[in-house]
Amino acid sequence: MRSQLFLALLLAAAYWSAAAQDRNITLPVADLERMLQSEPMQIVAAEISRPKAKGDITLKADVAFGERAPIRVKVRKAERGAQTFNNVPRYDLAAYELQKLLMDAEEYVVPPTSLRMLPMAQLQPYSPAVNATFPDSDDVLCVVQYWLQDVTAPQDVLFPARFESDALYARHIGQLNVLTYLINHRDSNLGNFLVSTVPEGARVFSIDHGVAFSSEPSDRGELWRSMRVKRLPADTVARLRKLTQMDLDSRLAVLAEWKLANGHYVAVAPGANLRPKSGVRRAQGTVQMGLSNAEIGSVWSRAQKLLRMIDDGDIATY
Repeated sequence: MRSQLFLALLLAAAYWSAAAQDRNITLPVADLERMLQSEPMQIVAAEISRPKAKGDITLKADVAFGERAPIRVKVRKAERGAQTFNNVPRYDLAAYELQKLLMDAEEYVVPPTSLRMLPMAQLQPYSPAVNATFPDSDDVLCVVQYWLQDVTAPQDVLFPARFESDALYARHIGQLNVLTYLINHRDSNLGNFLVSTVPEGARVFSIDHGVAFSSEPSDRGELWRSMRVKRLPADTVARLRKLTQMDLDSRLAVLAEWKLANGHYVAVAPGANLRPKSGVRRAQGTVQMGLSNAEIGSVWSRAQKLLRMIDDGDIATY
C-alpha cells in the first residue's frame, strides 16, 4: 500500500510539474504552429498592446482560427518593404526556427511564431494607418505570435540568486542566453523578455527580435547580446556542437514564401533560394523571406565563438 501511495505521489508530482511548465503555452506547439501558419484567421477584437508606448504598432488581438474558439495573439504589421529598423519580420521567424536546433518544444524560449499576409481591410479597424507591404497587393505582412499566459515583465529576467538555487530556472535561462547570443540580440527594452509566474522552475521567454542578427546598432539595450551566464546545460551545448553551417542554411535561408494570386499573396511551400545575398526577395509574383548568406555566416561565427569560450573554460557545462 505504501509503495502504491508513493508511486501515486510521484505521478502526481510529475503531472503538476509538467502542467506548470505548460501553463504559459496552453495548447500543443504543433497545433499552434499549424493555426498560426495556415488556418483561416479572423480578428475578433484587438487593441494596441502598449498604448502608452509612443509609436507602438503591435496589436494584442483575440483571433479565431477556423472553427476554433478565439485565442490571444500578437499581431505586428510590417512597414513598406518589410525591412525597417526594429521591424524585420523575418528576424522574428528566424529566431523561432533557430531555437528548434537547440531545444525541444516544451522548452522553447520563443513562443510559436509565424508570418502571415493579411488583407489590409482586416487590420484597418484596429490600425487605421496601416499600409500594404508590397506595391502589387493590398496585403500586409504580419508577425503573428502566440500570446503567453501567466508571465510577467520584470526589469530583468535574470535573477542571480535564483539562478544559483533553482536548477530548472537556470536551465531555461541558459537556453535563452545561448539563443540571444547566437542571434546578436540588441533590444533589452522592458517587455521584450518575460518570465513565468510559477515560484520554481520558471520558464523565460524572448518575444521581440526586430533588433537582432545584422540589425544596425541601437540604444535600446544590449544586455542579452553577450553571454551573461557562465554555466550552460550540457545537452544544449551538445546540440550546438553538432550543428553545421549547412544545418543553419537549411533551417534559416528560406523561412517563408508567398505567390501572388488574384491580387493576394498566398502562402506556398518554400522553394529554392531566389537571392542568397538578400533577406527579402521578390521575383515575378513571388515574395520570399529568409536570412542572407552573411546573416547565416554571422550566426555560425558566433556559435563557434561560444564553443571556444566553453572549451577554454570560460563557460562551464553541467
